Amino acid sequence: MAYCYVRRSLDSQGPWVTRYSADRLQSAPFRKKLQVTNMMRWIRLSVLSLLTLLCMSPFTAAQADVSPLGVALDQRVIDLTNTLDADTTARLKSRLADLEQRKGSQVAVLLLPSTGGVSIEEYTTQLFRAWQLGRKDVNDGILLVVAKDDRKVRIEVGYGLEGIVTDLLAHRIIEEHITPAFRQGDFAGGVSLGVNDLVVLVEGGDLPPMAVPGASPPAIAVLLALIAGSVGGVLMAAGRLHWRRALIATAGVTLLLALYVGGREWSVYLLILPLTILIGGATFGALWLARAVFYCVMAVLAYIVGVLAADRFVELSLIHWLLWPLGAAVVLGLYVGLFFLIKASWKSSPRFFLARVLAVVAIYTAAGLLLGHGAQGWVMAIPVATIAAFILFVQSISRSDSGSSSRSSSSSGSSRSSSSSSGGGGSSGGGGASGSW
Repeated sequence: MAYCYVRRSLDSQGPWVTRYSADRLQSAPFRKKLQVTNMMRWIRLSVLSLLTLLCMSPFTAAQADVSPLGVALDQRVIDLTNTLDADTTARLKSRLADLEQRKGSQVAVLLLPSTGGVSIEEYTTQLFRAWQLGRKDVNDGILLVVAKDDRKVRIEVGYGLEGIVTDLLAHRIIEEHITPAFRQGDFAGGVSLGVNDLVVLVEGGDLPPMAVPGASPPAIAVLLALIAGSVGGVLMAAGRLHWRRALIATAGVTLLLALYVGGREWSVYLLILPLTILIGGATFGALWLARAVFYCVMAVLAYIVGVLAADRFVELSLIHWLLWPLGAAVVLGLYVGLFFLIKASWKSSPRFFLARVLAVVAIYTAAGLLLGHGAQGWVMAIPVATIAAFILFVQSISRSDSGSSSRSSSSSGSSRSSSSSSGGGGSSGGGGASGSW
């Protein structure tokens, strides 16, 4: 009888080489069992990669802008004194957003009780740098700060606007429009007048044109890493790429893309890019083992690229052409996958199949009762029951597959993955003006 020797992977137990008969290797059940084993391994790898990214999120959040206020600098108007009414705040935000869209300059307003004993000039300079107002290479940002309890006001102007909003003009805006209204108790009116004056000056200034929007180098690098990982995962799953060569290729691609990103944060991408490659490889490698699903995913990606390409020439509604069809396809794909999982679970362990079904029904009933609100609660309980079904039936297949693998090993041994208002600027030389009332 002819025999074949199959080398086991590094994460398996038992001897390195297992002898199988050629007839057994060609049998359909054995090939199906081997395919399920590989698929489960890729799924575990994907889940591990996603958990790693989740664990990294606190470190990424720790790199967010730190302000002297201790609050997020993610709005164009921040009122910590509850002085401005909702209509005034919304109107100021809309005016400043329109200015940024037309000219690129960023103007922000902050009302706070006090600077805590620090001079308003020093406080505003630190806050301006932390906020990073204005375009990175232009520094065309302006910050209007009102310390209400200190009765102080300051206009901080970035380097790029010092020739347009001069110190004299900023002083006149404060003395002629802002502080007179503040003395009468009209803080909303004073802030609105000041903002209007600043907007008029910026709109009349000669500033560099807005850059044509495009993909940033970090986004391009992450996308290329995902594509490279996807191609590598398919090649590894098809047996065309050895894992050693895959590691070497991953290191080379990571280094090249990190150098392409450049900047001060290029070293961070030495960690982000390998994880992106791993997620892409694990995902598409697992999809390659299920060819029908793989081709469906590729068709969806081709559809997305086609819609985005058509949108550049003909204005399309992305919600109708992209979001709704893709959302429906994802939901349909999930339930089709759940159906095959349930079918595989029935074949692998029919003894506990009914128990798992009853457990899913119990979870759905409990979720429906807890969510309440009539029929809406029972509809909202469907996703909860679906997730529970995925977990229960995937575990059943995994346990059955591990049990069959251990039995095969013993027998063969004897015979084995914001609307921040910061623009990257924030450089000012102390230009502007201060005042009090």
